[in-house]
Amino acid sequence: MKNYYLLLLALSVLLISSCKTFNLSQLERTHSNTAKIPPLEPLFDLSSFGPTYKDLYDIPSSVVNGGLNPGSIVDNMTQTLTSAEDTKRIYESTILRNICESVGETQGYAVCKMGIRSRGIESWVNPLVSVLTLGIANLFGYKYATYEDNLEIYVDIQNLDRQVVASYTGAGTGKAKAQAYKGYTVRGAKRMAHANAFKAAMSDIQSQIARDHQKIAAELAK
Repeated sequence: MKNYYLLLLALSVLLISSCKTFNLSQLERTHSNTAKIPPLEPLFDLSSFGPTYKDLYDIPSSVVNGGLNPGSIVDNMTQTLTSAEDTKRIYESTILRNICESVGETQGYAVCKMGIRSRGIESWVNPLVSVLTLGIANLFGYKYATYEDNLEIYVDIQNLDRQVVASYTGAGTGKAKAQAYKGYTVRGAKRMAHANAFKAAMSDIQSQIARDHQKIAAELAK
């Protein structure tokens, strides 16, 4: 039995060390709008993000009630904080670099709200095979799982009086493989899937704003 656990430990270390490390620079760059709108300050509606990043809000009660393992709590919190930070960086970069003019006085706000989000494993066939083969198949490059993230976001354009002058909705899907050699660790795959989904949703909104840039500029100037 001891040798069995040592084998599993060795396999786990080998798989983790052979996976790619994810960072935001790996995301494809999004083009800037040719016609941009006046400078806006990017903001988040934190109440709408609460259910999306619910691990952060569930942790205190879970600790008090003893409902979760401390290691699990830390792992969930780390994953959630990382995804939240990715979301913030992608959003601010898209607003400040791709959608708004880079010079001039700020004429309002771009408030991001989170809508519906679903996430998980695309198919359980791969994880099942991985478990049945004790991870040996994964050593030869067999994919552990494909993680998928689907989300909907809203962006409200507000003037300096916090009045909404335009609203947009975007939807995006992101996928990433947890796989040795060619893929990411499980945590990295989840992070990549979420980042890709949010980036796709923002790209959708960016295109809509580009079509309405004259109308938005006129409303902000009033």
